[in-house]
Amino acid sequence: MASRSSYNKSKRRSRGEDVELVPVRSNIFYGIKTKIFDEQKTNTERKIVVVPNITYYNNYTKAFIDFSDYLNNPKASDVKSFFALLINGLNFTISNALWTNPLIDKASYVLNGTYKFTKIVDNIVFVDVVSIESYSTKITRYDKEFFEQLPTIQFSTTITPDKKETKSYIFNYLGKNSKNSFAYLGLQVGDYIQLQNKDIKYKIETYEIDAEGKETLVVYGQLTDEDNVGNPFLLTLNQLNKNKIQLNYNNEILGKCEIVVSSSIVNCVDNHTELQSKLREDTFTGITTRFVAGEFCVVLATEFDSNKDKNLISTLVEENFNLKNQNIKNRTIDIQDTNLLSKTNLISTLFSN
Repeated sequence: MASRSSYNKSKRRSRGEDVELVPVRSNIFYGIKTKIFDEQKTNTERKIVVVPNITYYNNYTKAFIDFSDYLNNPKASDVKSFFALLINGLNFTISNALWTNPLIDKASYVLNGTYKFTKIVDNIVFVDVVSIESYSTKITRYDKEFFEQLPTIQFSTTITPDKKETKSYIFNYLGKNSKNSFAYLGLQVGDYIQLQNKDIKYKIETYEIDAEGKETLVVYGQLTDEDNVGNPFLLTLNQLNKNKIQLNYNNEILGKCEIVVSSSIVNCVDNHTELQSKLREDTFTGITTRFVAGEFCVVLATEFDSNKDKNLISTLVEENFNLKNQNIKNRTIDIQDTNLLSKTNLISTLFSN
């Protein structure tokens, strides 16, 4: 028979996705833009310098570009990885393909042109000939030994992978230090944001501050490109009620929310209400919270400033110490007085409080 504890654990694990969303904070924003997420697209430009054998057929409308010759210059892995980026029907170009074989013809031919990729089999690339600069109808196979330069194969394209999930951007141009900000709402990754005139609540995937200082959200779901900068725009923050708590906690007074795991504070987030803080708890993962009204988390900037001040004072002490040493260089003083002049004692005295 299963134990009571294992039953409770199983019960907790089966809570599923039926967790309710609770609207916790709303605000009118004046710097909002939305945009469809287009990071999936990748501009790609690649080239490879190679010396293949090229065989034309079907009245010069098709060709084999043959890298299977075991004496060929490029490694098979290089060729394979290069052409693996091409898809059926994608064009590429060949340049520097000046070819001369005096045993057949005194004239030179330029095989530069545009070719359409069809497939690659055993390092033989099958192509359709889109255009070619010059060729001889008497010659079918152009041997690699007679290229006067190293031909370059190159392609440029925009690759759009299959979309796994539609995403969108939400920008706030007023930045995180404004009360008109996502940060002031107490927003965290994993929360949900609702835009005015929309019933959908969009889950937040990422939250970042860009080089301009504006806040950037990436959310799951499709938004249209809209510019609402300068216009009032209502946003509502929603949080998951993972533990299905009674919503009777204060949702007006702001403070800090300390995230606690096994009696240790693992994170601290600002601009939370008591309700927001309580909703951060998760009995499934053992997360509890402590809400402290009217206080803010200790930020690294404060520690950095303190260290900077300490370094400045340390420099001044260094200079003072050297000056003192010069003054007492030719004098005999008491050992106790010398210790008082040490850098360590001076610094620790200054920071003893």
